[in-house]
Amino acid sequence: MTKEKTKEVTTSVKLPHKIVEIFEGEARYRCAYGGRGSAKTRSFALMTAVRGYTWAMEGKQGQILCALEHLNSLDESSLEEVKSAIRGVDFLNDFYELGEKFIRSKCGRINYVFSGLRRNLDSIKSKARIILCWVDEAEGVSDTAWQKLIPTVREDNSEIWVTWNPETKHSATHRRFRVHPPQDMKIAEINWRDNPYFPDVLDKERQQDKINRPDLYDHIWEGEMLIHAEGAYYAVEMREATHNERMTNVPYDSSVGVITAWDLGMGDSTSIWFAQMVGAEVRLIDYYESSGVGLDHYAKVLNEKGYIYDQHILPHDVRVRELGSGRSRLETLDSLGVRPVQIAPQLNVDDGIQAVRSMLGRCWFDAEKCERGIDALRQYRREYDEKGMTWRSRPLHDWTSHCADAMRYLAIGYRPASNWGEPIRRNLQGIV
Repeated sequence: MTKEKTKEVTTSVKLPHKIVEIFEGEARYRCAYGGRGSAKTRSFALMTAVRGYTWAMEGKQGQILCALEHLNSLDESSLEEVKSAIRGVDFLNDFYELGEKFIRSKCGRINYVFSGLRRNLDSIKSKARIILCWVDEAEGVSDTAWQKLIPTVREDNSEIWVTWNPETKHSATHRRFRVHPPQDMKIAEINWRDNPYFPDVLDKERQQDKINRPDLYDHIWEGEMLIHAEGAYYAVEMREATHNERMTNVPYDSSVGVITAWDLGMGDSTSIWFAQMVGAEVRLIDYYESSGVGLDHYAKVLNEKGYIYDQHILPHDVRVRELGSGRSRLETLDSLGVRPVQIAPQLNVDDGIQAVRSMLGRCWFDAEKCERGIDALRQYRREYDEKGMTWRSRPLHDWTSHCADAMRYLAIGYRPASNWGEPIRRNLQGIV
């Protein structure tokens, strides 16, 4: 139970003890992560309303932003969760006006805004007087989104709250709030056993998952990182690679040319696989990914790795000319010495995925240098339709997409060199 004190009124609401600790005292960031049934979302939804009430009683005015990474409509937002929390507490129900598409205090000081970060980030930047931002389901929020969002919440004593179910140690949210936590933050891991209000109906589901889905149980209920996602395209092939010990130390062979396969991000991540074809084996010796930098950065990375390159496989749209420069990215890469280039054919995604599946049985991965790429291939999955409760035919666009696309280009774009009698040449020239 936590208490919120105003000038003359003291009120109480029920929360799990671990969440109470998050909301005690002052903090810029308040974060909770863990598995299903922990009451994270319900508790944070309730506390947004409590804080709005407290601030309004103190004469403070502003907006409470409730954000998700993906939000196509209000039906997918936290709107109903917050409404439900408000209706469950008498003094909050008296304080707020709940419309079909809005929540605001009757005094006019507090107004809720619901928004998606992927499509509406620039419009969020223009919003005034955000005194609280709560990002739910924050696992997939990109580093670029965090960099833009955080400075937007700039009112005096404003706060940022984050809740998520962990999936990968490579996510921007994990790195920002767990690996390199900011100052002035309160954070806790909370799972089903930490929730004294954990309902029997969920406990029955939990026990069924422990029996029927043991591979996913720790991720779903105990907040552990996800190894193989439901709906993953390459789950079988990646399990076989692990079982057959094809994720190991794969050294670079200087007598064999290196093939690179790229997915070029537009304002997003660029991913590069480094492979050597030795007999029937596809040896993945390295993987690199970055964002927010120019093509010269990637050319420099290739040069610094010291490999001897045979060819560079690029996506078909690399020929498109950019409006600003009038040059294509193919021309820019060529001027940076990235050559020779092989353009991957423009096949549909399903055919490319099948090509990767066929190739993965021959792949050996360097476990250390390709760690992020391996994790991405394990988790690259179909998009799930929550309303229809069915898997859609298209892949989910998240942090795994660029890595998986680069692997797809390798599978469909590699063509053995015909000049086997000639010495292999280093393909980067004149890079400063």
